[in-house]
Amino acid sequence: MTTAWVSYVKKELRKPAVKKAYEEETQVLKIGLALANQRRQKGQTQAEVAKKIGTSAPQLSRTERKPENANIRTLIRYAAAVGMDLDIRLVARG
Repeated sequence: MTTAWVSYVKKELRKPAVKKAYEEETQVLKIGLALANQRRQKGQTQAEVAKKIGTSAPQLSRTERKPENANIRTLIRYAAAVGMDLDIRLVARG
């Protein structure tokens, strides 16, 4: 059963500007989820990672929720704190 909300979203996503914004936001959210997932897989708390990279747990939480506000150096330190390297690539659209 399709709800009114699902119907509305499908309708809105037909608009190029809305679709573009949705896709960009989805990419950003994936980064935040990847950060949090790696931290959890390594068995670390936000407070532990925050201490390693020299920030607070609330700031680390904001980085996971809204990574578009984090700078590259913070993301590099975050990756190192969970035993990883940050790899940013440009990938051809297919």
